[in-house]
Amino acid sequence: MSGNLSLGSEAMNAYSSMVEYREADYVIFKAEGSAIVPENYVPVSDSGEYDPDDQPDPDRSPFDEFLAALPADECRWGICLADLGSYGSLCSDDPVLYTWLPAAAPASQKALYEQNTAVLARAFDLVQISHSAADHAGLSHGAVLDRLAVSGPPRALHFPDGDISFGRFAPKAEEIVMDIRRDSEAEVMTFGHAIFKMNRFFLLDVAQTGDPGAPHEEFLAGLPADDCRWGVYTLDISDLTDTRSTFTFFFTWIPQDAPEKTRRLYESGSDGTAMGAFEAAEFSPTGRLAGKFDQAIDYFLSTVSDHSAVSRENFHEKARRIFKPTEGEKMEDYWAEKKFRDEARAAEQEAHIIEGEAEEGGLYR
Repeated sequence: MSGNLSLGSEAMNAYSSMVEYREADYVIFKAEGSAIVPENYVPVSDSGEYDPDDQPDPDRSPFDEFLAALPADECRWGICLADLGSYGSLCSDDPVLYTWLPAAAPASQKALYEQNTAVLARAFDLVQISHSAADHAGLSHGAVLDRLAVSGPPRALHFPDGDISFGRFAPKAEEIVMDIRRDSEAEVMTFGHAIFKMNRFFLLDVAQTGDPGAPHEEFLAGLPADDCRWGVYTLDISDLTDTRSTFTFFFTWIPQDAPEKTRRLYESGSDGTAMGAFEAAEFSPTGRLAGKFDQAIDYFLSTVSDHSAVSRENFHEKARRIFKPTEGEKMEDYWAEKKFRDEARAAEQEAHIIEGEAEEGGLYR
């Protein structure tokens, strides 16, 4: 085998089945004669009856199954989902094209696979990331992320010229939101924080999660200086009150150095050009995400742009102001509440006056 290989319909069907329709956890391809063919793909229409001996191991992830299916002494190509949510606009389940080049494979075979990786990369248009390695450690998600950090695609969202459909949730985002809601109802704390973003398909997605014991620096590292995010942070308030153990904040992270279109998208749901004016909060990405959490959020911190606003100390101070206010702060709250009620009453009276004059056929002011 030598030279450029062809990519037939069977290989493209396997690609579509896995990437577009998610009918397989992964697909492995190999060179056979002068063609690239799928090695482990079985079309749905030909899958036959349920075989209990041919089911995935529940204790192994799809990626583990993918690694186990790669031969130790032969090259292969493969597509498998990887959690790349922490990188730019990539997804929490982005398909990656892997080129497997084990050290024990013949040199001529490795050259052939390296040369023809470009054939698959051009044909597989929904796969943005390609990665090659000679061992399992080199194929890991961490290794892919390390390479992206050095020479990956631009991190910022790419805005198309046409309309953008937004407000839908990526599967992992749906899962994390529901987990946080269940934790809130059960008064348990599985996540210390969760950071969300808009991915390259303009789906609300997960960028990072951390357990309650994660260092605060890890949380801050998930808020980039040049890109926007949404954050949910759960604080242990057992030192402030005996009535509950946690208090959860929601905020929108919009740093000054983020691209203008991205800022507008996170602020109002509009990119300023094609999407139109979605000013109502329930129609904005921020409103959709915040609304999805329902009663799980205790405090909406609004928009923040620097790490000091989301420091552990600032979160704790916000909670203390609610659960352990000083006498002076209680008086401030009393007068602030009274002012709010007085202004609401005056606005209601003014509305009644306008309504009365309109019924009499006159003009108000």
